[in-house]
Amino acid sequence: MRTRFLLLAIPALCLGLTLSATSQSISSLTTQLATTSGEQTTVAKLGTGKVTVVSFWATWCKPCKEEMKAMSPIYQKMKDKLQYVAISIDNTKTMARVAPFIKSQGYEFPVLLDPNSDVFRALNGSNVPYTLVFNADGTLHSRHDGYLEGDQTKLEKELESMLGAGGTTSTGTN
Repeated sequence: MRTRFLLLAIPALCLGLTLSATSQSISSLTTQLATTSGEQTTVAKLGTGKVTVVSFWATWCKPCKEEMKAMSPIYQKMKDKLQYVAISIDNTKTMARVAPFIKSQGYEFPVLLDPNSDVFRALNGSNVPYTLVFNADGTLHSRHDGYLEGDQTKLEKELESMLGAGGTTSTGTN
């Protein structure tokens, strides 16, 4: 009985690893999400050909707001070579707060809405802020959970290193 279970479990485990690996490429992020202005787009479309930072956040998350505020000047400095995409996981009850917050802060980077957290879960997110950095070739470079003051400096150095090397290096995940 134990052998039969293992023979059934191993292919299922391999399939799970394959699906997980597939979701680690920006090109697999084709779920249509609304922008704060109501247009539809995908992370894959926004991030094609550039080093891309995808940051999941919510209006009720203070560290998320701090991270976005800290990342905004970094994005402004690097936006010719870098795409920064903020994805709100606010639900339908709090989603109405997203656009006014973004406008009040003057953020210029794309903000997408993931009210059911479908993309967030597909990328193995569990808590926000949850930030993923993709190489220009679309492969996952690193993953960052949470935010503490000063984390933006580490991320900025990571991005400068990637952009200086053409943005195609791959060093694993954090």
